[in-house]
Amino acid sequence: MKFRKLNDDCSWLWELNGLKIIVDPWFTPSQIDGHRLFSEQFHQTPQPSVSSLTQIDFLFISNPFTDHCNKETLLQFDSSIPVIAKRSILKKIGKWNHFNSLIGLEDSPIVVTEYKPSQFLDLVHSAYLFELKDGTILFAPHGAKTKQLPKADILISTTTLYHLPFWLGGTVNLGIKSAKTLYERCGAELFLSTHDERKLGKGLVEKLAIKDYVSDADFVTYLKSGQEISFD
Repeated sequence: MKFRKLNDDCSWLWELNGLKIIVDPWFTPSQIDGHRLFSEQFHQTPQPSVSSLTQIDFLFISNPFTDHCNKETLLQFDSSIPVIAKRSILKKIGKWNHFNSLIGLEDSPIVVTEYKPSQFLDLVHSAYLFELKDGTILFAPHGAKTKQLPKADILISTTTLYHLPFWLGGTVNLGIKSAKTLYERCGAELFLSTHDERKLGKGLVEKLAIKDYVSDADFVTYLKSGQEISFD
């Protein structure tokens, strides 16, 4: 298994079971939630070009929000590349009439199981377990709030705290203490940091957000954009 960080946020290239999978590509300069006066975030480093990513077998999208499911970026990929996601995300992508093949988790060529948040209205704190012949990956880009949590060889999650008032969703990224608990619960051998970019924000959300970035936790491996790591 090989993992290459495509930017400082949550975009990856994974090589699993001989397949090349792009995860949560967002390569445009900024992303807007609703309206730019409400929330707009900007990358602070150069982004890869879609044309530089060749022989891609699948796209995987973990969340419906524009920093994970970025329409402007996704429409640059060839329409023949299948997209894997849960059905609610595929419904959104299907409205664009671009991709020829939209695959739900239950039909994925790689076994992917979503562990849903324990609270019904929680839209962000899912964890996805990828089961492969070489090992297992737990992907929880915002952290996880699940009653059940599987064991995994590799954990990919955030160490950043990103807190909003409850009426804007509360704590989005759960922070370093939650990350340590998640790491211990799943028993991973390797923890890769994701969704920890220090983005420039504008709008109402930015004014209200409380952020705490951690980049030196001794149990976490931090990759910079373009760096990769293998796990055997």
